[in-house]
Amino acid sequence: MNRSTPRESVSQFLILEDSVEHEYPEALVRGMIDITDGVFRGLFGDIEVTCDSPGVVRDRIIFGEVFSLIPLESAWCRGYMMMQAEQVPFMQLLEHTGRCEGQAGFRELNGMLGELTNLVWGAFKNRYMGDPLAVDRTQVQVPLLINHKQKYITFGTDNPQLCFVYRLTDPVTGRIVTLHQHFVFSLNWSPEAFREAAQSVAEPVETGALELF
Repeated sequence: MNRSTPRESVSQFLILEDSVEHEYPEALVRGMIDITDGVFRGLFGDIEVTCDSPGVVRDRIIFGEVFSLIPLESAWCRGYMMMQAEQVPFMQLLEHTGRCEGQAGFRELNGMLGELTNLVWGAFKNRYMGDPLAVDRTQVQVPLLINHKQKYITFGTDNPQLCFVYRLTDPVTGRIVTLHQHFVFSLNWSPEAFREAAQSVAEPVETGALELF
């Protein structure tokens, strides 16, 4: 894992703007990286994983040709997590790490991306989302819009998306496989209500200040 020194001292929140919608608890940001890094290593073994400094994106362009989408719902947030990848490099990584027999196809790719997403979601849910009975299920929904030709997706709001970019090194070719992870808190975002479940915390992951793309 890439452990760079933060460019800015942060106590409780990583803040992009004065608006509360762009304020992220430091423990949450660090924990997201820690969880996802652990899932990568659990699936692909002793592989080199780095993560760019977390940032936010305002455009709605999808990275790569394939992405997964899973809802996040708690008393302090409602939205989605996306994992996005380029098809060919990710399929080659599956082959070179022994995650499939023979040549990988789109079915193997879909299965692995689904497993990866589910594992990250499960760990995130256990660590951060708390009692599901505390969620107000009477809240409204908004439509998602996807334009496949333009590789464009919108979640019905103008809120920025919290973005993590992971780079996995293929152990055979040395090529970098890039995955984007977006957290879209489009339906509810109350960072002041964020709570982390009590647990034994490993060595903290260093992150940089949020960057605006």
